[in-house]
Amino acid sequence: MTTSAQRAARSALDAGRPALERLNRESNPEDVAASLIECWDAVEQALRALAGTTALAGQALVRELRQRNMLSLDDAHALVDFGAVADRARAPQYTPTTSDTATARAAFDQLQTIVDQEESVRPSYTGPLSPPPAARESGAAEESPSMVEVAAPRPNLLGRIIVIAAVVAVAGAGAYYAIFRDREPADLSRGRQAYAAGDRLMAKTAFAAAAGAEPSLAEPHIYLGRMAREEGDMPTASAELRRAVELEPENAVAHRELAAFLLATGRPDLARTFYDRALRIDPTDRNAMGYMGCTLMQLGRPDLAQRFLQRAGGGPWQQCIQMLPPAPAAVPK
Repeated sequence: MTTSAQRAARSALDAGRPALERLNRESNPEDVAASLIECWDAVEQALRALAGTTALAGQALVRELRQRNMLSLDDAHALVDFGAVADRARAPQYTPTTSDTATARAAFDQLQTIVDQEESVRPSYTGPLSPPPAARESGAAEESPSMVEVAAPRPNLLGRIIVIAAVVAVAGAGAYYAIFRDREPADLSRGRQAYAAGDRLMAKTAFAAAAGAEPSLAEPHIYLGRMAREEGDMPTASAELRRAVELEPENAVAHRELAAFLLATGRPDLARTFYDRALRIDPTDRNAMGYMGCTLMQLGRPDLAQRFLQRAGGGPWQQCIQMLPPAPAAVPK
């Protein structure tokens, strides 16, 4: 970031800090809502200063900064969550919760840390605003929102092996690849077996060991996140699944599991984003299709939901549909 952008962003946050401090002592819901909105306005102004544009707002603004590598994945999620809090606070009769104020403080402080860093810490980007990604022919692209673009794919274990094999002698390259291409931590296989057998303690131990043995693999974090979600440990589920997506941005299962977490925690709008990404990577994933249908039903899009449900066919996602509240009866004319 440039010095002038850093200075403007810091000034915007300074202007919003009194509202942030009022959150600690206000009890009237209307006053709390007003302070949340004022805090978000300051944060959004700071983000615009960093981006050097006033043409973007909300998620699009966060996404732009994420694409420039000026925000980490956790930074971006925290800011998007705060934006959602501000949107709820603007609704009449909404009563802010302690979770809302905690979200606001966390996002504000994270952005303050970013702004206060030296220029050399975060790479500068001076190119044009990035255009929205082109929609792909997956059936999930229609009207799909986008929250945060994750980092560029990092080489996985197979990718590194292919690179190594490319530099050995031609005669030996094929043999090297055949021997090593399927190697994975032994604990990963043990974890899968334990999970399938219902031995969750053994599965957790094995997956944690696998994550330590091969830090670039997403799969151990996917399983750890899934088990945490199933057990109701949402903070751990969030951390593990976001880590999986960050490690392997082209892993469809990682996106699908993060979507399942978001759907389970009452954020179908964000769940839709990650189901969409999973289907862009793997258009044949029936699980993602089915739960995308359930997500769209929750978002009030039954027409689009039916298209995904028909493609998915029968499956456990039907229970998700059955748990939705009945549609309101038509008003007689």
